[in-house]
Amino acid sequence: MTASNPAPLNDTNNDTNGYRPEPVVLTALDGFLLSGTLFLPPESVVAGTADASTTPGSPAGNGPINLAAGAKHKQDSDRLTKVVIISSATATIQDFYYKFAQYLSQELGMIVLTYDNRGVGRSMPNSEDLVRLKAKFEDRSKAQSSPGTGQSQDIKKEAKKKQNPLIGFQATIVDWAMQDLPGVFNFLLERYPKNPTFYVGHSVGGHILPAIDPYYTRNLERCLFVSVTSAYWRNMNSPLFTYWFFYFASPLVNSRYGYYPGKTLWGAMEDLPKGCFETWSYWGSFRDYMLGGNPEWKPNFELFKVPIYSLYFSDDDFSRTSAPHIMELIPNTLRKCVRVDPVKDLNMKKVGHMGFFFNSCKQKLWKTAVKSWFVDGQALDHENIKEQAAVESSYARL
Repeated sequence: MTASNPAPLNDTNNDTNGYRPEPVVLTALDGFLLSGTLFLPPESVVAGTADASTTPGSPAGNGPINLAAGAKHKQDSDRLTKVVIISSATATIQDFYYKFAQYLSQELGMIVLTYDNRGVGRSMPNSEDLVRLKAKFEDRSKAQSSPGTGQSQDIKKEAKKKQNPLIGFQATIVDWAMQDLPGVFNFLLERYPKNPTFYVGHSVGGHILPAIDPYYTRNLERCLFVSVTSAYWRNMNSPLFTYWFFYFASPLVNSRYGYYPGKTLWGAMEDLPKGCFETWSYWGSFRDYMLGGNPEWKPNFELFKVPIYSLYFSDDDFSRTSAPHIMELIPNTLRKCVRVDPVKDLNMKKVGHMGFFFNSCKQKLWKTAVKSWFVDGQALDHENIKEQAAVESSYARL
């Protein structure tokens, strides 16, 4: 999962208009602090942030209930600004999705939230930066003494001695699903309690969504899955290499370093907590992948009924054929799984596992498949994507 480094969020040269998103701090269910970024649309006033007392049809003070206003609730809801969560692939930082998030917010007028799972990017254990930022948002005058960090001075001193904050850090992908992702939904439910929510799950970002309690997804209307394939070793493009990588080479390296040194050692992906890599490889031993490793998730997978539009690519770097099986594990929702051949359908050299979020896909995929799904509610099939990509390419040349 190699990817070119996007421009940092604090660099105003990223955008010719000087657009800068808002850094935010999210709190997982267990109190762990996560780094997030909020991309707001051009309008300075965001619809749908009023409290529940202003809901159409509800009483205002001691006045009479306006029953006729309730009939307008659906229309009012449709006019609310859409909110989008982008959930990252394994060992991928939120900044990787900067251009895509910017497109959704600045061109489609949506509120977009990206975030780093624990142990990835800026969501590091014992992060003093996140503590200070959280304290700033809460108007605390003394960030250094802020409660909730769970750190003593001895722990801080010990952390500084370590070359990498992931050494000894206990975290798994199950934590990403059961602790981090619900915290992300909570953040948006508090800020935008009525707004329709969309979800973009890249790879593991799609695997974990159906596992969480439906309480958190109550505003969720549509999901876009991108390259949500299975890492079951027999389904991989190179099964023998995958088996060797998962069960021989990486355990030795992880034991030596105390974490998965993807970026430190090989310059590929990001570093990961040891436990997250172990979850990844453990799931990879089951044909049903995440449900094989965590069968207790099956009831929630069966309860999940939010429509899913899944796109995968014939040149996927890891698994070119397994996305439909992942969709079969979510049996009771409307779902459409579309295979796209970058060369034949898009006249592009490569998309692979990561390339959908490169700016090079804006004309042929973002302005076609994404816009159609998120704006019009239409999940384009293979032929429609091919046709519209050709049209958008011709517009771009004008």
